[in-house]
Parts: sequence; structure tokens; C-alpha cells
Amino acid sequence: MGEVTILTPEQKSIFVKIAANSFLTNNFYFSGGTALSEVYLKHRESLDLDFFADKRFDNQMLFSFLLEWGKQLKFTIQPQRAEDTFIYLLNFDGGKKLKLDFAYYPYKRLEPGTSYKKVTVDSLLDIAVNKLLLMNQRSEVKDYVDLYFLLDEYTVWDLIEGVKVKFRTERDPLTLAADFLAVEEFEYLPKMLKPLTLNELKKFFKKRAKKLAKDLVI
Repeated sequence: MGEVTILTPEQKSIFVKIAANSFLTNNFYFSGGTALSEVYLKHRESLDLDFFADKRFDNQMLFSFLLEWGKQLKFTIQPQRAEDTFIYLLNFDGGKKLKLDFAYYPYKRLEPGTSYKKVTVDSLLDIAVNKLLLMNQRSEVKDYVDLYFLLDEYTVWDLIEGVKVKFRTERDPLTLAADFLAVEEFEYLPKMLKPLTLNELKKFFKKRAKKLAKDLVI
């Protein structure tokens, strides 16, 4: 049997290009939900690629790499920017699409990551802490799914402390409990590779919200 991967052919083709580029491997690390699923958990499909840099970088150099890859792999590029994140929507021949993000992320990592096919990968703890912070900034079911599995590895209090150390900000437990209860808004899951139902996800976070509130009273 071949190696198990959650990556699409388009993701694989771009990942191979990144792994072969010393500028990118020296300056960026693989993070986010796709890194979490591909390298650590194999729990769900994830259709983008996210790379973070500790230092500011030359976006024009990135774009030149992508233009060259586009000729080789037959895709066009729609560049966008959201503050310190450069977003590239890659449109492949045949209609397939891929969102590729390169972000300046100036937060010291809590733990060393690992290496995957010559690319540095964010640590499991750092991805988990990032997810807990994101939950207050956006409400996406994929973050809840990821935390469902990550909370097998860490406690909520581990991650609250991680947010404090990494981002120098407090993650208020009562606000977090309210964020957990927002799970009720979701009507579907991403395509899962490990067993999980929407009802199980909702029960899990409602129970966690109740426990957080109870812990604060005690």
C-alpha cells in the first residue's frame, strides 16, 4: 500500500514545488488545518494550503515562483491580500481550484515542529493554540472539528495558557464557553476521514461549555 495522504493532486503538486524551493523551506513552515490533517491526525479533508513566516518576506518573489509553476502545472493565479496574508487562488485546467496562503505570523512558537517531506511543520500544540484563538475571531465548523480531536491531546486549560504565552492575550473562559455553544449554528461537517457526526460534535462542545462555566464557579 502507498502512503496515506489527505492531499488532493493539486495540493500535492504545489507541495512538491514548495519542498524543492530552498527559499520557501528556509523561510516558511506548514500550518493550519491541512497540516494538522495531513501530518498529524488524518481526520478530515482540507482543501487549502497555509504557510507561515516568522519574518516579513518578499511577495514579488513568491509571485514569480507561482508564475513559473503555473506554466508547468497549467494553472492561472488570482492574487489577493488580507493584511499580512498573501492569498493566491490557483485555477487549474479542468476546473480544479486551490487556495494557497503565505502569511507573516510573528508569534514565537511554543514547541519545535516536525519535518514532513523537507518542509518544516508547525507543532501540534501550536496549531491547537492557534485554533483556540481563531474560534473567537471566526465561526467555522472546521475549527470545531479540529479542536474536537485536539482536545484528546490537550485540556482546554492547556490551550488557554498557550494563548496567553504565545499571543500575550487572555482567552476569557466565559467567552470561550459562549464560543463553544455556537456549535449549534452548524448544519454540516467537512468531509470526514475519521468517524464523527454533527450531533456528536454539538454534544461534545455543549458539554465542554458547561464544564468551563462550572470550573469557574468552583
